[in-house]
Amino acid sequence: MSKQNTEQKEKSERGDHTGDVPMPLTSHLGELRKRLVHTLIVIIVVFVGATSIEMELDQPILSAFRAPLDARNIPLVFLELTEPFFTYLRIGLYAALFLSFPYLLGQIWLFVRPALFSKERKAIWPFILLSYPLFVGGGLFGYFVVIPYGYDFFLGFENKYTLPSLSMASYLSLTIHLLFAFGLIFELPTVSFILTRFGIVNADWLRKNRKYSLVVIFIAAAILTPPDVFTQTLMAGPLIILYEISIIVSQMAGSIKEEPASEEANVQDAKSKS
Repeated sequence: MSKQNTEQKEKSERGDHTGDVPMPLTSHLGELRKRLVHTLIVIIVVFVGATSIEMELDQPILSAFRAPLDARNIPLVFLELTEPFFTYLRIGLYAALFLSFPYLLGQIWLFVRPALFSKERKAIWPFILLSYPLFVGGGLFGYFVVIPYGYDFFLGFENKYTLPSLSMASYLSLTIHLLFAFGLIFELPTVSFILTRFGIVNADWLRKNRKYSLVVIFIAAAILTPPDVFTQTLMAGPLIILYEISIIVSQMAGSIKEEPASEEANVQDAKSKS
């Protein structure tokens, strides 16, 4: 009886799918199509709503992005006849992707979850749960910390001979690029957690390669930010802190991973003794 219980325990820990009935390719494609259609409908609805609000209610989203310029009374101009219209469309698209992202993650999770083993589900669910809050946190850090100081630094070159004339499209593109970059780098702890759970990296490896990671961090900061040392430093600093946090997260994920392994070793010892 104990041997049977041991085998059942091993089977459940592996997340065995022996009882699952394989789905044909057409069923997988049909499920994927359903998820994509649902996501596309949500994005389109949010896009239409965000674009309408932006065009009819005096640019609330663009006004929020324009805050660093308002402090210096610098207006945004458009250099082409169609630039304001397409800028509103881009704002609506960015808002739709941002607001619909949690729903997109949920649809991805519902699609891949049946194909995952239990340990794989445990490794991925923290990323699904925490990725969006961390992305928002990175964007807020960029908006409240980096952009005010960075834009104030660049606008400091204004004088009576050189006056800024910023177009709507280029200003929005730069701002969205920076916010997206900072949101992306704040995903580093969750990525570290997943890679540790899958056995690709561990805390010791991260500590050992810290000096190489610093080089990669500054290269990434140079790629993700405008070509100036000031903005690159503003991104590299949080990245270094996040890397150290990732080491702690990897240490925690490694300890969680070791507990099932020790239980499995005890089960193997019990089987050998019996």
